[in-house]
Amino acid sequence: MKAFLTYALNQEGLLVYVDSVPNGNECNCICPACKKPLQAKNAGRIREHHFAHQPGVDCPTAIETTLHLLAKEKIQKAFYEQDVFNMEFEYRSYCKNEKTCQFVRYDNCYLHERKKFNLKEFYDSCEQEIPYDEIRRRSDLKIWSAAHPEREPIYIEIFVTHASELEKLHSGCKIIKIKIEEEEDIDKVVATGFSEGTRIEDYHRETVVASETSFYGFKTADYNNNNIKQEIAFSRYILYQSGKFQCYQDACLCKDIKRERKNSLCEICFHTDVAFGIHELAKWMGYKRFGIKNCLLCKNYVDSYNGMGKLCRLYKSLGLNRFEPHDTARAKTCTSFSLNEQEMDEFLGNNDVTVPFTEL
Repeated sequence: MKAFLTYALNQEGLLVYVDSVPNGNECNCICPACKKPLQAKNAGRIREHHFAHQPGVDCPTAIETTLHLLAKEKIQKAFYEQDVFNMEFEYRSYCKNEKTCQFVRYDNCYLHERKKFNLKEFYDSCEQEIPYDEIRRRSDLKIWSAAHPEREPIYIEIFVTHASELEKLHSGCKIIKIKIEEEEDIDKVVATGFSEGTRIEDYHRETVVASETSFYGFKTADYNNNNIKQEIAFSRYILYQSGKFQCYQDACLCKDIKRERKNSLCEICFHTDVAFGIHELAKWMGYKRFGIKNCLLCKNYVDSYNGMGKLCRLYKSLGLNRFEPHDTARAKTCTSFSLNEQEMDEFLGNNDVTVPFTEL
């Protein structure tokens, strides 16, 4: 923001530039903020020409108020004088499952394009300080159509340091919010119109960058795109009729997820790329679903004494060779099978499964 006040109100209440009025108190100008007399200092050759308050007067909001008034006047004037006054924003077309999809994704699920409209093709009028149609507050500018009064107007909110209230921005009206920090920002709007910067989305936390212009109440997105496919990561659990199962990390395109084994009894895809605890959770979900016994579900199947895998602690009484590979499917006919209910309750939490999943 400039450090000098270069505009003031003349006797007719119009904004005037410092070089367009007589020097000193003869300028007959007042401050747009405090309405007290100003001195025009426009005769020097070293310091920038500017308006100054009378000695002893402190007005901290002078520049802010002046920029606000100047923005309204310049934008309104440009709207009437120019044949083209554009509005441009980023339009996104999201996957139709964007709001409900729980897969872990490596990218955002939308296509985007810049959409530009010449407001002069739809509107012919621009007024200052007009009340909103929906709320008891005033807009800085209202762009509307006298030829088509049924057409929904656009309200312009300009701010220097204090942004508009959220109630106003989310009132349902079409609103364009513009931040102005110096006169060059106003000139940019006059030259290029209202232009939103590129939006960057990171895990659904959205930020607008490269622009101080934001759009509210406009249709800037849809959720009907059926052509978007993104790679997803998940944990796949496969249960067989024998009671044996496997659980491993997998990935594919979101719309191509399908059964991996045709002879599987059940396959569950957990929407997470973190495998910790999924193996244990999956095996208990499979048991609750089909009730097929497996040694991995038995409390007698424990870690071996030497730390080399698992073994049945009843191997002697059951006549098993502890050094031979153990077929965990034998639990289906084992009379000593004892369900490890404590472990099952720990992982299932009384059937309250918190990890999203899809059963195929």
